[in-house]
Amino acid sequence: MAFDCASTGWQLPVDPLLEMQYSLRQRHPERTEVYERQARASAALRSSVAGLRTIAYGPSPRCLLDFLPARQTSAAAAPVFVFIHGGYWRALDRGIFTFLAKPWLERGVHAAFIGYDLAPAVSVSDIAGQVEQAMDWLGKHAPALGVDAARVVLAGHSAGAHLGAWVLGKQQGWQAAGFLGVSGVYDLEPLRQTSVNADIRLDAQEARALSPMWLGVQRATHHLLAFGGAETDGFRGQSLAFAAHLRQQGCAAQALVVPGRTHFDILDELGDAHSALFHQAYALLGADST
Repeated sequence: MAFDCASTGWQLPVDPLLEMQYSLRQRHPERTEVYERQARASAALRSSVAGLRTIAYGPSPRCLLDFLPARQTSAAAAPVFVFIHGGYWRALDRGIFTFLAKPWLERGVHAAFIGYDLAPAVSVSDIAGQVEQAMDWLGKHAPALGVDAARVVLAGHSAGAHLGAWVLGKQQGWQAAGFLGVSGVYDLEPLRQTSVNADIRLDAQEARALSPMWLGVQRATHHLLAFGGAETDGFRGQSLAFAAHLRQQGCAAQALVVPGRTHFDILDELGDAHSALFHQAYALLGADST
């Protein structure tokens, strides 16, 4: 089978089995309602946070990050939760997911949400470079923001989990205390045989170079790889395989199944201060995070 993208002339082979595992738009028509609900919660939170800043970390109009400062009871620098949104590198926006900041802010943890350009206007390599630039910006400006650069939880969902893991594998200038990948994709090769590749246009060389499964690791970083119990075997397998890879490289890495959750509504759990997923994510900061 071949998928022909008439608007671009991009043609690629599609494996029907991989398409079922990784192409989720038809499988989850409810995702639009999920995003709309999350966006409403995010807008409400944004309107209530004093000191929210939208900062340009790069030259593109989408190279922006939102920084939400926590209320601090002392002058000491505070940890930060950094989130990278998903959307298969081709959709969505950082502002949809601000609601995730609420339980972190309540515990004295700053929050930052990274935006980036989208495919097919730019390549996945370009997007990865932009996220790396955003993390460099946060590291350099941590003192001015009141951020403790030694206590960073870097998190991402779906393609955002890929971007976070890639940056963490490539980065040498800073160290995250913890990485949270939610429903991530860590080996990009299977996507080359799905209709997703009509937009992201990966060749074999780029897919390998951008896959965290084939990169170095930061052994001092604790990794939590979460996925929904109602996800496809493809996404479940990605998290399980990456967790095993990390452990083989000497990292502390745990895979976590969130029962009943899909690829899209799993983030509701992360935004819930009472959920097991949030508590395990918060624990990545260590015992001194209170």
